[in-house]
Amino acid sequence: MLFSDPAYRLPQIEALRPGHILTSGTTLPMILDGVDRNTYERGQYVIKFWNANRMSKASSARELIASWIAMEFELPVVEPVIIHISQAFVDTLYGRDGYKAASQSLGENFGSTYRPGFEEILMGQKFNNQMEEMALRIYAFDLLITNPDRGHQKNNVNTNGTDFLIFDHELAFSYISMLPFLRSKSPWILSENDRELYTKHVFYKYLKGEERDFSYFSQDLEKLNDNFWQKAYDCLPLNWRSSEFDEIRNYLTEIVMNKEKFADQLTLTLL
Repeated sequence: MLFSDPAYRLPQIEALRPGHILTSGTTLPMILDGVDRNTYERGQYVIKFWNANRMSKASSARELIASWIAMEFELPVVEPVIIHISQAFVDTLYGRDGYKAASQSLGENFGSTYRPGFEEILMGQKFNNQMEEMALRIYAFDLLITNPDRGHQKNNVNTNGTDFLIFDHELAFSYISMLPFLRSKSPWILSENDRELYTKHVFYKYLKGEERDFSYFSQDLEKLNDNFWQKAYDCLPLNWRSSEFDEIRNYLTEIVMNKEKFADQLTLTLL
């Protein structure tokens, strides 16, 4: 479902029973059982406690915004959810891994629907034409949201052999950490300072060396309109809203207004 679909709602999940910690993740996410507060359907989810390593309410908001952009671009992103942590849930963790992070993260946390059957991409793995096209779209998406966390240390994209699954966007919109006067005044232009961002991307080595057409991506960018941003703001948990939201919106709007130039810049990165 597209984020802009009138039927879309951000699932509100009540954590019921803890599972195991995913030790491969820097934020030490946990698989848990939960129930949707609206539909009462049960399922498995991955939670990233907002007070865990590298996480905060601000990074949780960035996770949501990046996920909604990916959904709107029809990328294979994990379905975002809000997971509510109660003291009763924390008590079940006493003496176990995750207790400290959970006890300090009562309330709303970023999470996603658990998707089994996906594994890390293997070195030298071959992609079919459909997967290569999707790799190109994910590459463009990550440069748009200035996501440095898809290949520098971890790929944060898995595959089941025919499809990809992307996740972990707490470091997206990396320009937020820069002082305003140090940020690019022309974010649609990829400068030499951005070179590390794309040359270390997990898909760079698969895609470079050819003239790639990103004209379709300029059409995707048109979806980041006023309606998208208003819905994103309305869907964010109240205590996750901050001035960062407008900073992200304004920065990306500059790119949208120069979308053809940005598409040309993406092409140049792979020549």
